[in-house]
Amino acid sequence: MRHSDWENRLNDVVAKHQACAGQWGVSDCWIMTMDAIEAVTGERILPELQKYKSEADGYKVFRKHGFERTVEEALVKALGEPIAPMTAMRGDVGVIDRDGAISCGVFTSAGFAVRTIYGRVDRIAGKRIEVMTGYDLQFLPVSAVARAYQVR
Repeated sequence: MRHSDWENRLNDVVAKHQACAGQWGVSDCWIMTMDAIEAVTGERILPELQKYKSEADGYKVFRKHGFERTVEEALVKALGEPIAPMTAMRGDVGVIDRDGAISCGVFTSAGFAVRTIYGRVDRIAGKRIEVMTGYDLQFLPVSAVARAYQVR
């Protein structure tokens, strides 16, 4: 069930990640998505997957817990089967394919917010897209989202 103040809490999470520099395990796509889910539901999920300090360390943590390929495997385990991105609501989460690298983010009133610590990305799944950026947080159109997951 969504927290009674989930919209304000979600806006605070997005603003927090928009204002700071990207850092593995502090403000990256996974941590921002976990922060967003906590803002919406009031509960922290998958805390065992949130203790790492580098990209390589993050992959080790995920593999240790049985997630071999992408962050999406963990989202499926925690949230269930995907829904169509066009049916996602604010506060739901999803994944994009950054030319082979899967990244996760959250649906907001400004678009799909995804955190990058690599800088600006203008191509998603081989297609050129227009993005709005704030530091290293990007707001993508819903059409850029590959799969969405409902946050209840």
